[in-house]
Order: sequence, then structure tokens, then C-alpha cells
Amino acid sequence: MDICSCCGGSGIQRVGEQQFRTCLACLGQGFVDAEDAELKSRLDQTAAEPVNAVASSVAAR
Repeated sequence: MDICSCCGGSGIQRVGEQQFRTCLACLGQGFVDAEDAELKSRLDQTAAEPVNAVASSVAAR
């Protein structure tokens, strides 16, 4: 288990001056499974890459 890098292990994130929310990366637990953290970082990298999508003729109608 690793400390959650999103919330620093607290399980909550500040979203405003006096507003907080449960950290969704660790679901409020403050730690994440090392394998899950690695998978999430890979998904984040993939999501940042541009996607060349082609619209189908059905969707364009």
C-alpha cells in the first residue's frame, strides 16, 4: 500500500477556501494499492494523448 498522492494520505481534498470533499482516488482511505496507482497513472497518460476519432455516418445524421 502507498500513501495517496492526490490527498497526501488525509483522505480529503480541499476544493475551496472552506470546502472539502472525499478523495476519489483513494475513496477517503488515504492510501492506495501500488498496482492500482500504477494503472491509474497509465490511464492518466493515455487520456492526455490526443485521439483521432472518426465519426460514423450514423452518428453524423
